[in-house]
Amino acid sequence: MIQKTEAIVLRTLRHQESNLIATLYTREFGIRTCIIKGFHSARSRNRHSYFQPMSLIDIVFQQKESRDIQNITETRISNLLHSIQSDPVKLSLGLAICEIFYDTVKEEEANPGLFDFLRNVILALDESEGRMIQVFIWYLLHLTRFLGFFPRDQSADARQVQFDQKEGVFGKGPGDESARMLRLFYYSHLAPVADPESCRQITFDTETKRQMIRTLFEYYQIHIQGFRYPQTMRVFAEVFG
Repeated sequence: MIQKTEAIVLRTLRHQESNLIATLYTREFGIRTCIIKGFHSARSRNRHSYFQPMSLIDIVFQQKESRDIQNITETRISNLLHSIQSDPVKLSLGLAICEIFYDTVKEEEANPGLFDFLRNVILALDESEGRMIQVFIWYLLHLTRFLGFFPRDQSADARQVQFDQKEGVFGKGPGDESARMLRLFYYSHLAPVADPESCRQITFDTETKRQMIRTLFEYYQIHIQGFRYPQTMRVFAEVFG
């Protein structure tokens, strides 16, 4: 059966001499693994930009229930990315976003809300001219909405906040700066437009940034068995501090 859908490229792998295997997150079918035959041939050079990680594309593929890998027959760009695949900081963060998504989301059914969430994060990072780490932290926190362990807020005083990672609760405590800042990201979805841009006015110092990311990764490790620190984040940390 011929199917059409929007898709986001999560990762790719060369297959044999001229083919490409791509893992995609699609609007209509969730996670799909597809093959692009003749991708590395001279005639297909104009298609190479379509299958970079984070690319936002429309695809036509032949769906056969008996096969794990589907054959893509047509592709076009749905949203043109301007800088995320060439700017080293954006690229490192974007690859980490895709790696975390690939490792945590296993749905093989449609979830348009999750698809729009990931697409909006990629577009926000692509368009950002600064404070890109805010987009990444917003993504880490709000992805947990779809994974089933989005924190609850039971804190009474925004200045005195602690984060109980095991219980998934922002609660009253002696005051933890990284927890207080994460609570601000928690409420950023209440902005008129619930997208990553709503968090970019939040500012914090480098040490708080590191602690916030560390806390969120620990939170994922508690709630997702086998969750790993993203390899792409190790590169980001080594290069950019």
